[in-house]
Amino acid sequence: MPSSTPVKRVSLLALPDESTGTPINGLYETLVLVDAVAQGADAGADRLFQVEIVGPEQGIFPSACGLPLQVHRSIREVDETDIVIAASMLFDNQEWITGRHPETVDWLRRMHAGGADLCTACAGVLLLAETGLLDGMNTTTHWAFAPTFQRNFPNIHLRIDELLIVAGHRGEFVMSGAASSWQDLVLYLIARHASPTAAKAIGKFLLYRCDSRSQSPFMAFSPPTDHGDGAIRHIQDWLHDAACREISVEEMAERCELPRASFNRRFKRATGYSPVQYLQNLRVEEAKHLLESSDESVDEISWLVGYEESAAFRRVFKRLTRISPGEYRRKFRFPAKEVSSA
Repeated sequence: MPSSTPVKRVSLLALPDESTGTPINGLYETLVLVDAVAQGADAGADRLFQVEIVGPEQGIFPSACGLPLQVHRSIREVDETDIVIAASMLFDNQEWITGRHPETVDWLRRMHAGGADLCTACAGVLLLAETGLLDGMNTTTHWAFAPTFQRNFPNIHLRIDELLIVAGHRGEFVMSGAASSWQDLVLYLIARHASPTAAKAIGKFLLYRCDSRSQSPFMAFSPPTDHGDGAIRHIQDWLHDAACREISVEEMAERCELPRASFNRRFKRATGYSPVQYLQNLRVEEAKHLLESSDESVDEISWLVGYEESAAFRRVFKRLTRISPGEYRRKFRFPAKEVSSA
């Protein structure tokens, strides 16, 4: 990075008892370490980022898991910054309650009005959503927080399949998905505000992998069951017990004693999925388990989960997870390989 480029001020937002420590500490250390690493990567590199942890109050406070977090300055002392990052949080029953942090939400609005980029990792986007600045835009978060996000912020388009989303007229909103996606977020910010060379250098130095394009491979199929339709709930229970059998939509409709067209509409209204989509997700979920835990071939697994043609299974699997069955097995089977004792 040329020495004439001004240092970027980064404010890592921490909420006592809610923010998790690992993402905040990881972001802080990465942005500090990139100075030293980039000196070797970019000749003549100058200081890249000035980083501090900010929050409602200054001091040392417990994180969501009990480990101490040191807040360097109160947000009341921060009138200007270039980048704000609200990292992952934990809260009761994974249910977000709006209106609990009015001072912080107002501060986020003021930082945005002053030209700051507002960034989030994982559940941090719920705090940003309260500002109203994301209305009408796309965003992402950890897939486990999708239900509470959609209940609280119906005017924001949630794309939980996406790992990293950049939105806003000047790209000032940068949001990443699940908890460890802060690594993808920080590499993106370093590439954008310093240089791609610096981002590659720190990524290699810390062994961060920026090769995931989606959260889809990590997401478990968790359809709603609290929709109040007892007949559809009964069909769901039956499907989950018989997901690997040959099941047709006609058979499902007959068990519900409904014409197929009426059953399709009622099922989609209750679950958010068509019956065919539901079956596909169930079978892929079972296939993921087999890929992680068995030595069966992909062709054998495709037959076990109800597909007569492995080519059709592979197409459906890749469409839902964004990676092939073989890639999924390599990514998620543990241990990935035996450790040599030689």
